Amino acid sequence: MQAYSHPWKTFFSYPYTWLAAALLGALSAVFILLFQPGPVWMLILLAGDAAGAALWFVISFKSRAFRERLNRMPYEDKGREVSDLVRDCPDEFRRPALESIELIRRIEREFSGRAYSGELALMLSNLQDLARSNRTLWTRSRQFGDAAQKKRMEALLAGQVKAVNGALATLRTFSGNLTLLEANAERSQAATDELKYINEGLKEVIEVDQ
Repeated sequence: MQAYSHPWKTFFSYPYTWLAAALLGALSAVFILLFQPGPVWMLILLAGDAAGAALWFVISFKSRAFRERLNRMPYEDKGREVSDLVRDCPDEFRRPALESIELIRRIEREFSGRAYSGELALMLSNLQDLARSNRTLWTRSRQFGDAAQKKRMEALLAGQVKAVNGALATLRTFSGNLTLLEANAERSQAATDELKYINEGLKEVIEVDQ
């Protein structure tokens, strides 16, 4: 259901859609006030409004600006969702995680639809799972467990912080070299493989914590 609703969500949140709707509504209101049409002309007016809305739908979906917004919105929505979750985590995890999320969103805004987009989306999901685990584990470490259990939880928390810092370091390097990567397919594939490797590392940390 989400896969089908996303284009419609983008369409109705597109600022020019609201501008087009306001223009159609204003023209219809002026026509009614000036000519006070009867039932037949009202039906014609409604048909004209429907045709205008359908035309705008086609025009907007074909525009480059709309397609870029359509490709970007999953990262924007997901990024906000993960950021809200991360803000409840301790500072040593929160700071690198938030910077990682912002880098992922910026890369996708500037270089959308590339081969590495799938790995970036997966990294965002992995950061969400890791943040959820970090928040839960940190809360438990403060409230429950004997000395040995607390030591175990602290080790897991340290592993999570190390993992998110590793992801951030890779994203910083990746972001700084994007222009070069775009011009060199071999380097781009190597960078994509590096993102895949980091994702596998994040997944391993998540599975250890479960």
